[in-house]
Parts: sequence; C-alpha cells; structure tokens
Amino acid sequence: MATRDDGKSEGCTFRWKIENIHHSWWMSADQELESPKFTADALQGTKWSLWLFLIDGDYVDYGGYVGIYLQRENNCFGENTIEVNYEFAILDKNGSFLRVENRKDSFSKGDIRGFPRYVTRKEVFFTKRESFLPEETLTVQCKLWNKEGKPVNSKPFHARTMFSENRRYFIWQIDAFSTVEPGLRKKFKDNLFNFHLVLNENLRKKLDIDFISCHDNIKYIAINTYILDSTETMENWGNKGYFVDDLKEGGLFPVFLFTNELISKRELYLPHDVLSLQIGFIYWTIDHFGCNDESGNLANKDFDLNDGEEKSEKTAVLIDDLKSMFCNAILSDTELRTSTKGFPAHKNILCARSPVFKRMFCDDMKEKNSGHVDIIDLEDDTVHRMLLYIYTDSLEDLQFESGLKLYAAADKYEILSLRNMCSTFLKDSLCPNRACDVLILADMHHDDNLKSSVQSYILEHDEVFSLAEWKHLMNNNLKLAADIMYKKLA
Repeated sequence: MATRDDGKSEGCTFRWKIENIHHSWWMSADQELESPKFTADALQGTKWSLWLFLIDGDYVDYGGYVGIYLQRENNCFGENTIEVNYEFAILDKNGSFLRVENRKDSFSKGDIRGFPRYVTRKEVFFTKRESFLPEETLTVQCKLWNKEGKPVNSKPFHARTMFSENRRYFIWQIDAFSTVEPGLRKKFKDNLFNFHLVLNENLRKKLDIDFISCHDNIKYIAINTYILDSTETMENWGNKGYFVDDLKEGGLFPVFLFTNELISKRELYLPHDVLSLQIGFIYWTIDHFGCNDESGNLANKDFDLNDGEEKSEKTAVLIDDLKSMFCNAILSDTELRTSTKGFPAHKNILCARSPVFKRMFCDDMKEKNSGHVDIIDLEDDTVHRMLLYIYTDSLEDLQFESGLKLYAAADKYEILSLRNMCSTFLKDSLCPNRACDVLILADMHHDDNLKSSVQSYILEHDEVFSLAEWKHLMNNNLKLAADIMYKKLA
C-alpha cells in the first residue's frame, strides 16, 4: 500500500454533527441547513460547506427525502473550476457508515452539487432512528480529494450545529377591556428579541404582533395565548407560528381574534372588565460551532485523533499494537471492574499513565495482589474511553455528556493530559445551555483555568441568565452564581 512521508495532506475529511435534530420539525421543504465553512488546503485552498435539506422539496411527494449537498464558496482561492472527488456518509454512534455515496464533479465558484435523494426521512426519523440519530444527533461526513484513489493523509475538520428550544411566558392584564382604545401596546424585550403585542380593532378586537428585532440565531417563533378566567383556569385561545424572516419584512401579524364567546361570557372571561392573558413564546435557535465559520469561532480541533500533527507511520504502528493488546486482552494481568462489566488491562501500562494506578500497584494496597480494581462509580462507557486513551493517546467520537464524565475520571486518576484534552473539548463545546454544567464541573474539580473560561463565556452571553439552567444554578450553587454576578457588576 502506498504511503506518503512528506506530512502533507492529500485531501480533507469534514465531520458535521447536527445535535437536537428533533427540534428541526419547523423547517419547511426547500429550507436548507448550512454547515460551518472549511478550507481544503490540499485543493488549492478552496473553501466549502455542506447543505442539508431535511425535507428535500423536489421529492416531498415520495414521502420525503433527506438531501445532502456540497457547495464551493464564491469567496475562495483556487482556479475558477476545479475537479474534485467527494464522498458523503452518515455515521452511527461508533463512526461506522450507515449510508455512503461517492461522486466526481467539477465545481466552479458558487456551485452546489450532491444527492437530493440521499436517504428517506422514514429511515432517519422512524424505522432506523436509533441508528441514524443516537442522542438525537445526526452525523454527516464529507471526504474531499482531487486525485485517483482515496487519500492516505486526509486533514480532519469537525463542526457542530445545535438546534435549541427556548420558552418565555408573561402575563398581560388589560383593564377596562370593553372601552380600551385600539392601539394599546405591550412591549416585550429580552436579550434575544424585541417585539410589541398590539390590541387593535377592525370589525372586532384582535391581538397582533409588531416585530421589532431579534438575534440572528432565532429562526422560528410560536406564540400560545391563554386566558385566565374567573376560576383561575388557563384556557388556550390560539397558537400561531412565524418564520422570523417573514416577521422581519415588517407589518402587523395576527395572533388571535377575540370571539363573540369572550364577550357573551363576560363573567367568566372578563371579571370586573379585566382581561388576563398569559402569552407563551417558544422560539427555536440554530447555533454553529467549530471550523472557520463566519462568527469567528475557534478553528477546529479534532478529538477523534490526537491534537497536533499527524503521527508518524512508526508511531501509528505502535499505537495500533497497543490498541490490539487492549482490545484483545493479550497477557492482561489485572481488571478494572465497574458495577456491570470488567475491563482487562495491564498493570505496567496503567502505572506509566496514571500516578493513582501506580500507587495502587506499587504500594501496599489491596489492588496490588487482588487482580482487580473496583471502580463502581464510573460508567462502562467512561472506563472504556479512559482505557482507550491510556493505550492509544486518542479519543473517539467524544460527545458533550461523555466529555463531562471522562473529565471527572481523568481528574480522579490524575491522567493530566487526558484532563487537559477534555477541558479543551468542553471549552470548544460551550453554548448557553451547557455553560452551567461545565461551570459546576470546573468548580467541583478545582480547575481554575476551565472555571475562568466558563465564567468569561457566561459574562459574554447574557442569554444564559434567562435559562432554566441558570435558575437551577442559583437554587443549588448560589455562591457560583453570585461570583459571576459580582464580576458582571464590577
């Protein structure tokens, strides 16, 4: 098999995780989801992105397909037209291919090409959901190269796109409702959007929304209107959904009409001529992380392979041999036991990588002669990932939740290089919904560097303060919350 020894990449592999994809239900046919952009140095420095159509508009009549496309960006280096090989794959939780397609095409700047009928929605979201959407995450991979045969050295890129659902509620009491003048406004504003509810009168009174502005990440808003009647019962009087791009065009958009039933049952709905409304807002955001995206996020760090330059061929062979010893339990002389499973291992390797294991096996401790180490406080997946790192110095397909647990395990067994790698991963994975979890972890393990990074992130993202995670932090870790508020006011 041919190999290269010049250290240069012959192509690139872009892995894109779309998290919480069940919150994408509001996306319509022909509405694309675009990945962060990445630059392929081996292909004349050209810049690319992936487009995903969760309901490809050309094939709605067939029950719906997921379409995947590759776009060459207009603003990029390279010849006006370049010929490339590309391979699309959808991966399962272990990184194995569930579906793979290859193609060779010529791309001019701005061109987009791909597979409109890549996979049926029925498979992805229903019949094979557990395989395609582990932890509600769809993983798409695109490999690019410009020569015959697949590249030996392929530069890896990773990026994430996350759907989030957020909720807000407020009460609006309208006094003297029967005589109130049209044009009455209720202003609503927070860190993410700003709009007015307007009470108008045409043939009969109605409630409209006057959109002012919102954060670019918000894509869709649903408004639920409830009336609090005289028995203090909430009755749903209407639900409306709006694409933010439509709202930005301006004008008033109806929320609901006040029907004759409302007036005819005044004692129930208008006690003392007061209308009590509870307005619920649900809005969906899309956030992108990783690669050299337009928001200026930190360049990609690969966590499936070790950070830094690609390992030399000799080092790779050594690591493969050590991995084989681990996976096949060759001449193992101890076992790490969780509450449900045993993991064969080698004392010498554990001692070389962890001071804690070294003390266990070299000092007069029970593990020295027992032939096993009980670690019932760790989950099977966490122990497997920790051992894989101990033997191969690499991580595979790390997710946020598994990253939290692996960080704690690395700290417990004093595997500092692994703890640092997990810390970097968690910093790069920060988003409003996750910041409080990472802050608690950093404080619990006395990691001032990680803690400071999370505090800075929260101070730069005011939307964190309106989330349920922040309220939970205030209720259970008041000092942590107070420290941040002190920094905010300082």
